[in-house]
Amino acid sequence: MTIQHLPEAGGPFRLGRHVEHDPRSLAFAHGVLPKSAIKSVEWARRIPILDQGSLGSCTGNAGTGVLGTDSAGRTASTTVTISAGGAAASHGVFVAGTYILDEAFAVSLYKLATILDGVSGTYPPTDTGSTGLGVAKALKALGLAGSYTHAFSIAALNSAVQSGAVLLGIVWPQSAFDTANDGRILIDKTSPIAGGHELELCKYDASSGEYWVPNSWNSAWGDKGWGYFTTADLTWLLSQQGDVTVPALTAAPAPAPVPADPDVAMALATRDWLTAKGL
Repeated sequence: MTIQHLPEAGGPFRLGRHVEHDPRSLAFAHGVLPKSAIKSVEWARRIPILDQGSLGSCTGNAGTGVLGTDSAGRTASTTVTISAGGAAASHGVFVAGTYILDEAFAVSLYKLATILDGVSGTYPPTDTGSTGLGVAKALKALGLAGSYTHAFSIAALNSAVQSGAVLLGIVWPQSAFDTANDGRILIDKTSPIAGGHELELCKYDASSGEYWVPNSWNSAWGDKGWGYFTTADLTWLLSQQGDVTVPALTAAPAPAPVPADPDVAMALATRDWLTAKGL
């Protein structure tokens, strides 16, 4: 396991992602599709841009974003429901019930991630930061994900995003606090590393090679809270102990059917019988 402590602040925005690469993760590597199967994808995000403010909770924010974003065979919602079993596995962070996918939920998810990750300390009281692996463990503990896989290359990332949004963990150069007018995140390889950051990645344009991320630094950052990496820049970032965590989210439980009024049901059945008899 590799744990690298990175500074948690830089520029006007907070960071908070650590590197946590467990060798056991290699047994759960995400498969790589043939190039012919890689298409442009844009998974709809159903929740607004969040704002982690002065807290190093980017992992919890990224995990909340993935929950609020569509994936193959799953339409996201603005809420999630945590069962009694999920609450029991949350070390007292959550109680059973329905939660809005907002900043408060993201902070709670971050709290649980700091308990389950390999980073020393927990929040509260210490704003330790966390990892993509930590938040994936939190999602699984809550019953919101059944499993998760890992990717460390552009080819594996391209394959993973075909099925839904992913968690992207990277170092954050000082230059990356700024974006170009079109939303491109400015990656200068000679710029000092300000820390580590975790983001949701939910849009890939195969024709332009752009990877779009909604950031958790409010909608004033970038292009209304969004920015993109070029293929060359993201390839380099992944080579700098970057990682992609791919949670397999569980489908929301179907709502219980509303019991029919027995009198209404009998009246409808009688009407249908009389119609069938021509009466």
